[in-house]
Parts: sequence; structure tokens; C-alpha cells
Amino acid sequence: MSGRTRTAVIGGGMAGCAATKELVARGHSVDVFEAGDGLGGRARSWHRPEIEPSVGINLMCASIYDLMWQRVREYGLEDQLVEISSNLLVVDNGVPASLPSDSPAAVLSYRHAPRRDRLSFVVNSMKEFVLNKKKIDLFDAEKLAAFDDGATAVDYGRRFLSRRGFDYMLRSQIEGFWNFRCEEISAAHAKALLATMGGVKFYVFANGMQVLAERDTLGARVRLGHEVTEVRQVGDRVELTWRSGGDVDSDVYDNVVVATPAPIAAKLTASLPGQWVDADTRRFLETQEYEPALSVSYLVDRGNLPSQTHLMAGGAGDPKIRNMIIYPRRTAEGRREKFLVFAYPGREITRKLLGRPAEKQFETVTPLLRTMVPDFPADPEPFQIAERPYGFPIPAPGRYRWSVRVSKSQRPPVVYAGDYFSAPTTEAALLAGTRAAARLI
Repeated sequence: MSGRTRTAVIGGGMAGCAATKELVARGHSVDVFEAGDGLGGRARSWHRPEIEPSVGINLMCASIYDLMWQRVREYGLEDQLVEISSNLLVVDNGVPASLPSDSPAAVLSYRHAPRRDRLSFVVNSMKEFVLNKKKIDLFDAEKLAAFDDGATAVDYGRRFLSRRGFDYMLRSQIEGFWNFRCEEISAAHAKALLATMGGVKFYVFANGMQVLAERDTLGARVRLGHEVTEVRQVGDRVELTWRSGGDVDSDVYDNVVVATPAPIAAKLTASLPGQWVDADTRRFLETQEYEPALSVSYLVDRGNLPSQTHLMAGGAGDPKIRNMIIYPRRTAEGRREKFLVFAYPGREITRKLLGRPAEKQFETVTPLLRTMVPDFPADPEPFQIAERPYGFPIPAPGRYRWSVRVSKSQRPPVVYAGDYFSAPTTEAALLAGTRAAARLI
């Protein structure tokens, strides 16, 4: 044991656990430090016994996630995947219209955009698919960088869509899955979306996506409830200090993978020397911005609500409710079917409610539900709150190029991993963790 390379992984999210899998396979002795009470990070689902299946805030697995599907097959988890509808309903003044990602014919009949925009959207989607499908990758900065020319998604979309067409078609496809604004993100993200999303199928894990993180860490020592507070140099090795309960402890490692949100990573490693973490990497971490997310869920009777649907508020503004996702569930008692409804407030309201008591969050959000669905039940049953202060790393124009530069400069004993290297998806996190481990190996 004494001859094995000792490596610490800070952060038990998808990126950190992916790095752990690679390091264990290459003979490293790995300790995973996770401040929370379970693995999975932002992909971790909560469980409530009152409903079946008991999983909530379950991130989607898409059919284009190569690394994730490799793990599903390796771990024999095919029976855990539950296919869900890819239907996106865009709401304009309370009126929904279907904007699916897998049917050009349905797009042509979409009611919230002019006919010319509908045709242009289909033509450009097909063009991106034919010309760039093999050149661009929504999850890989190394393939996105060539298209990251400093333009925004709005700059890109307005080349072939009117303002109305952009706000109710491409903006809805982007902001319906991520909460950041199209004005803030690289055009490469929008191009990649059109090139890759056609015909994509979506799934959720019956018992939560964290099952992948748990399998990825087999063979490592997992330290839940351990919050790392500092990383510093000790000769040619790295010392970690952490808190666990009321105790403070430390240990020395040969290498460290820092797999936390970028601003936290910057703070943890602030004292490390420049030959380990250069100035360019520090600026990259410190300047990464995030769009927070707040999921407010309810149990409601079926009523007239659409089933297995993702509703998105159309337009360019900051609505009271931005997204609403509706899944059917059965109650444990009596097995009556109910709808589990996830509501995601707009950006301003989300920022105001983060960290507030759950009662205040429900009190604020509940009256706003009818801005998305006018006949939403008047007295929904409050169910669960989930906060994500670091919800979505914003892929600003130029960051894909910067990401490639930083990624290629990483070397032992300290490397970084996270979805901020590419796109806010679990697939991008897996890729970042795998590449970080490769830098150490």
C-alpha cells in the first residue's frame, strides 16, 4: 500500500467520481472528500417514500451521452432507465404550443412563430446537422472551441430568425433546459445544440443518477460529510485540511483533483504556487459565473394538466416562472396517481429566495404557478425544495477556447475538473473528470 500513489479527489459530484474511476483503475489509492451526505453533487436526487417512484429532481440522461451510456452498460443499469417525453411546450400568455426537438414536421406547425421562421429554423437545423455533426460536440470544449468566435447565441440566431422567431424557438430550446440567458452564452453552444439534438431521446434513472457516481467510486475511500477548507503545498506534495462535524483534520497526498464549482476551487487552492497553478488557470476559475437554480415541487391531482411535459415561458424577459416539469407519480397509500410538478422561478425571484426558509419559498412561488398554467390547481400540496446555488456554469463567448488552453496546461500534482470546462451537463462533467485523471496518470 505504501508504494501506491495517494490521490485526493475534492468533490463527490459526477466529475470527481469519474476521475476516481480512472485513478483507481490505474492503481492509485484514492480518497474522495464530499461535504454532503451522498455522492452525485448537483445530479443527486432526493427520495420521498410518499410517492412511487420515490425520485425527484432527477436530471435527464440523453441518448447522445456517450460516456454515460458506456457506464450504464458496464454497470448493467439498463433496467434503471425510464424514457420520458421530449415534448417542450412553449407558453405565450398562458397559451402552450408544442416545440419538439425530434420532429421537423411538428416544428413547421408550431403556432408561436411566423411561418418563415419555422421554415428557417428547420433548414438551419438540418444544415448544422449535415455540416457540423462530426465537427462539433455540445459536451467537448476541444470541438466547440473552433466555433467559439466571440459571438453570442443571440448573434448567431438572429442571422436566420426574426426577433420573435428567435425568442420563441431557439431561445426556448436553449433556456428550456438551462437557466442562463442566450445573451450571455457563446454562439458555439447554440450551433452545437442544433447540430446534435435532432431525434434525441431522454431518460431518467428510476433510483436517481447518483447510482453512477456511487459505482464510479468503488475501490476508493469515500469520506462523506468532509468539507475540505484548504489545499496547500508541503514540499512536492499537497496537504488537505478538512472539517467533519466539529473536528478539523489534515493529511498529505501525492496528487489532488479539485472537482468543485470553479469559484470554490479557486478559493481552496489560492495559496498554491504559480508553478502548480498558473495565473491563466486562476483567472479562468475566478471569472466563471453561474446561474443558480431553485426547484420548488408540488403534488397535485391530475386535473387538466398535461402529463410528462416540460413547459417553458416563451419570450426574452425574466418571467415569474421560467420552467415547469410535470411527471405522473403514484402515492404510496392507495396508489392514487398524482402529478409531481417541478416549478423553477425566474432569475430574479430565484436569487431572492435562495437560502430563505422553505415556507417562504413556497409562499412566494405558489401564487405564481398560474402565470405558466392559468388553470393550475389553486391549492397544490407543497412537497420538496431543492437549491442549486451553482446551478449552471455560463459558457460565455470565448470560454471554450480558454477552457482548452487551461485543460491542456494542467499537470500534477493539482488538476481541476467540472462541467464548467464545457457545458452544464452530466456528460460534460464525466468527460472533464476523465481528462483530469488522465493528466495525473
